[in-house]
Amino acid sequence: MVNKNILLLGGNGFLGRSLAVELNKREKFRVSVFDLTEPCHAYDGINYYAGNLNETGKIISIIQKEHINVLVHMVSTIIPGSSVDNYISNCEIVQINTIPLLDYCAKNKVEFVFFSSGGTVYGVKGGTIREDEPTAPISYYGLSKVQIEDLINFYHRRYNLNYIILRPSNPYGHGQNLYGKQGLIAVIMGKLLKNEPVNVFGNGETIRDYIYIDDFVYYVASLIHKGVLNETVNIGSGEGYSINQIVSFVNKMSGDKLKVEYIDARKDDVPKMILDTTRLHNFIDHKNKTMEEGIKLFYDGIMNDNTNII
Repeated sequence: MVNKNILLLGGNGFLGRSLAVELNKREKFRVSVFDLTEPCHAYDGINYYAGNLNETGKIISIIQKEHINVLVHMVSTIIPGSSVDNYISNCEIVQINTIPLLDYCAKNKVEFVFFSSGGTVYGVKGGTIREDEPTAPISYYGLSKVQIEDLINFYHRRYNLNYIILRPSNPYGHGQNLYGKQGLIAVIMGKLLKNEPVNVFGNGETIRDYIYIDDFVYYVASLIHKGVLNETVNIGSGEGYSINQIVSFVNKMSGDKLKVEYIDARKDDVPKMILDTTRLHNFIDHKNKTMEEGIKLFYDGIMNDNTNII
């Protein structure tokens, strides 16, 4: 019996497609997706709708039509390196249009799941970062995520909105755009395929927490399935790897075919970010591939020409 009708806002992106498929596998979920366009490849059992986030009336009508009781928000128009102009545009498109959706969800008992950021909301901190650390973003992307978190907490205080704030580390894997500007491991794979050098900002010793996409969506779907509410949860591997280590793993598999060019560091990048995942594993059993296992799966998929098929 279905007991959760879920609408994914921005559900045709890398994370959204993988999450929709994972949720659709589970008997108690019925999944709908809302994004700018309908996907090239639709999946049986998933309902697709096209539109913009500013069409809040349309989104609310879908919520009513599909009897949605869980709204998953994963929309953003910017990335960690975005400019102030990009940020202003994102405010107009995302932050402003999220407010009426929060208001509706709070007043109609619809759970609100928000994809925030584990890599940018905390700012420059040492060690492994827990969810109760103060947020202190140094990028416009991180700032935009914190602002929506603040709105969610406001609606929770004022109208008892039920929510989950998810703070992902750096998901990677099959289905990810190899030729975009975001996602280090995917960018590296794309450069490898095109026999082009990958630009590394700084000395390559920037450390991040990475998680394979299948593990990531398993955790998200499991949190929703278990009915975890009113929590902020880091989702990552809990381990840190430098860019140079990632390059080394890829070269080990490719026979040293990856070329690297080191360029000036960016001021938006924090030097080290590893997430404490204790809270996550208080709810969900540990299920992480090692970095080498994940990169090998990604690499093998690319070599077999099926990495972008979920």
